[in-house]
Amino acid sequence: MDLIDTLVRGLQSGAIYALVAIGLNIVFATTNVFNFAHGELVMLGGVAGVLLWTSAGIPVVLALLGAVALAAVLGAVTDLVAVRPAVRSQAASVWVLSTFGFAIILQTVTTLVVTAEPGSPPSRPFPNFWPGPESFTVIGLTLSVPRLLMVPAALLVAGLLVWFLRSTETGRGLGAVADDREAAQMRGLPVGRLSLVAFAIGGAVAGLAGFLAGPVTQASVDVGLALTLKGFMAAAIGGIPHIGGALVGGLLLGVVEQAAVTYGDSQLQAPAALVVVLVILVLRPQGLVGRQVRVV
Repeated sequence: MDLIDTLVRGLQSGAIYALVAIGLNIVFATTNVFNFAHGELVMLGGVAGVLLWTSAGIPVVLALLGAVALAAVLGAVTDLVAVRPAVRSQAASVWVLSTFGFAIILQTVTTLVVTAEPGSPPSRPFPNFWPGPESFTVIGLTLSVPRLLMVPAALLVAGLLVWFLRSTETGRGLGAVADDREAAQMRGLPVGRLSLVAFAIGGAVAGLAGFLAGPVTQASVDVGLALTLKGFMAAAIGGIPHIGGALVGGLLLGVVEQAAVTYGDSQLQAPAALVVVLVILVLRPQGLVGRQVRVV
């Protein structure tokens, strides 16, 4: 029973990491930029969604769509404001600082909005958005439906993105830019517009992850950086910038963390995750799913 409970709980949290990693990989594949503001877009998905839903009285489905749209727009803004000026300078350290600075701005503005009323805390409880029973019991385990939804949601998002990249003109354009940015530009592809699309898609996935993870993380303005790091670890385990790798890496990371808590101590959660990342990167630097590229 402990093993089954560990797997279920691990897959639930791992699905959150997988969605964060998928958004990071979409952006990195197209732009070679690791967006340090990505976790704040996840945070905005939860905070904006719960404010629209519980404070503004908007139906939950529309609140979800609004949160996803806001995160997508801010993802595109990240490209325009924090990435493109830095990329022109041709110094990697510049976009690291600029995206991290944009993350601080997003967190600060969100905190001011959430705490606008005197005495308001920087977080909001996230009610159950599932219309049916919140939980059910199977073989003695009580399972939360909103938490379980994270796993099929991650699988569905990964599948849709793979279809999009392989079957649509824009998706194939993103793949061409990912393979060789300069060659794609020489062939007339709108590299700048495709980069903007990649950031918007990454932001939309982040907003969806933040809303769906609300029952787990609650709507807190302080979760952004932690989720960015978890997403990066998941992407590194699976293989940057593969979508399938992000999915595998996120689920594995969640199970490892939960196993450390179940069979050890909660303080071992972070060290266990780091050990797994280091071991995998030593044995397979390209990640579990990634392929080693020979440079000639």
